Amino acid sequence: MKPSVYFIDVQGTLLKRNPQTLKSQLIGGVKAMEAMRQRGARYFILSNAPRLTEEVYKDLAAVGLPVGMEQVITSAQVTGEYIAKRFGPSKLYVIGSDSFKQELAKYGHQVVEDGADIVVVGIDRQLTFEKLNKAMQLIMSGAKLVAAGMSRFIPEEKPTISIGPIAMALSYATGVKPINTGKPSRIMYTYALIRARAYPEESAIISDDLEDLVLAQKMGFHTILVLTGTTTPERLRESGFQPDQVLSNIDELEP
Repeated sequence: MKPSVYFIDVQGTLLKRNPQTLKSQLIGGVKAMEAMRQRGARYFILSNAPRLTEEVYKDLAAVGLPVGMEQVITSAQVTGEYIAKRFGPSKLYVIGSDSFKQELAKYGHQVVEDGADIVVVGIDRQLTFEKLNKAMQLIMSGAKLVAAGMSRFIPEEKPTISIGPIAMALSYATGVKPINTGKPSRIMYTYALIRARAYPEESAIISDDLEDLVLAQKMGFHTILVLTGTTTPERLRESGFQPDQVLSNIDELEP
């Protein structure tokens, strides 16, 4: 049985971002999404970008992808809602962009420099020793550690360090294990299923990242790997992992 719901990764699957200009270039997806629509399948964007939902949507719309803002699911949304539901409105020390901080504030949280309940790690392209050290000190004083994803690097024009290494540096320094609210995590995949009102057995995850798909397969999702980002055919062979489908480009998909 073919999936009736698709959750689609962004960087390396649909888009590649230039790290200097931060402008996105289309890899593919228009043809695949139109084919999904014609068959009556539903699709959602599953983005690890810790930014305002509106900005992620604008990036997708700017390259002509047929996506509505209600179809965009981000790790920033998941992080804000997860913290609100588990810990209530909280004081957050955020390693990340102003856009990420604005998205978290939508869920009733306050971004602070001192006295934080939780340290939240996103992507900070101006990360400094001082910021990292401050986060470590807060965690050592009792703050929890939440990471809006655990990917190792971003498949941009030149690979760019992502959230995972920063979160793991703090974890190594403090002995505190990060709570992963982005991809790959059960938290984010469960959130996506609830948003879509779907079950894993009827759903597929499409991604260029093997780690996204390994967990997805364990949870019962159909897994589709695209070879346009972090994973090469050689890396796939070496991993021993077998996705349900392997595509050179997402537009090869026949939903």
